[in-house]
Formats: sequence, C-alpha cells, structure tokens
Amino acid sequence: MRRILSILVLSMVLMPSTGFSRTIADLFALEPGTIFPLLTRTNRLDMVDYYNSGQMVAINNNLTGESRLLELDSAYLKVQTSGSRVVEMLMRKAGKDTVITVIETILTPVPDSRLTQWNVHWQRFTSDKLFTMPGIDDFIIGKMSPELRADLQNAMIFPLVQLTFKGENRSTIEATHGLDRFLVKEEYKRFAPYLKPSLSYRFDGLKIKPVK
Repeated sequence: MRRILSILVLSMVLMPSTGFSRTIADLFALEPGTIFPLLTRTNRLDMVDYYNSGQMVAINNNLTGESRLLELDSAYLKVQTSGSRVVEMLMRKAGKDTVITVIETILTPVPDSRLTQWNVHWQRFTSDKLFTMPGIDDFIIGKMSPELRADLQNAMIFPLVQLTFKGENRSTIEATHGLDRFLVKEEYKRFAPYLKPSLSYRFDGLKIKPVK
C-alpha cells in the first residue's frame, strides 16, 4: 500500500497544476522506461528509499544483474544500471522550462557517452541545434600534418567520447576522448602533443555550447 501511495503522489508531481516541488528522484521514478528499461518503477522507488536511509543497496534488475544508485540530491542523480552502463541525470531551469539533461555512458574498455534532453513529461527535445557531440577533430590543437591526421582518423574510426557533469552545481559538461586508453602507449605519444585532454561545455538555456 505504501508503494502504491508513493506512485500516486509522484504522478501528481508532474501535473501542471501541482503545488508540489519536483525533484530529480520524482522524475527518475516516473521515467517511462526509455532510459531505464532494466528498472521497474518499484525498483527505482526502492533505490531512492534505500539511498535516503543511508544505504547503497544493489537492486536486481530485469536482466538479473545488479543496479545501484550512486549519487542523489534534489537536482542530480547517478545510477549504475548494469555492470556496463552508467546514467547521470541533471534537472535544471531553462527560462520557464524545467529540463532533464541525461548522459548515458557505456563502459566499454573506453567509455562512450550520449546526451539527450527531456521535459518533465519525458518528451524529448530533438533539435540537432541544441548540442553537437564532439568528435576527435574537436580535440585537435595546433597544426597537425595531413599524414598524422590521417593516421589519427584511421586509429579512431569509431570516436569514443565520455561526457560527465562537472563544476559547482554541475553547471558544465566535460568531454574526454580517452585515446590514451584506447591506443597503445607508443602510438598515443605521436598524437598527444596535438590533442586537448578535455573539452568543456556550458548551458545556455536549452542549448549546450562549447566553452571557448
């Protein structure tokens, strides 16, 4: 009965006329399964309950693996949904809108991320103009010879870029290329002088822009 009442209360949170204050935990519980297909709503409510009681308890997910809620405050959470996937969610204001920025990272030998943005009804903002995922060329600094650039492109056919929230109130996003982990040491040394280790992005309303 307590779980049913919790779901009813959380459903009321997303009504336009509600007087409740939204938190990221509310939105986590009500996500329809696009981002968290392995976790039922009951799983998610249990994870929040355990975390708020000071326990980081592993929850069995729909693939009989384990999921853990790693971090949680009123606007941010981080969940390891499986042994190979981590999801970060940040709730923020963009003008009059409340936006949920989601970073999903697959923990391949070199982590690889994707970023999506949603409103509080879990409808996705789909414009390509809001954020452009960086490629390896965005990390290049200085003048690289055409031959070395070609070698870099051949070495990084599938660009693997990790994203994570950084800074005070997680107001920026950091992108890292992970080439030092992807390439053997001697190969990476050829490219290292021409590569930034990371890129930073800032929020500008709905848009996420590179920090110059």
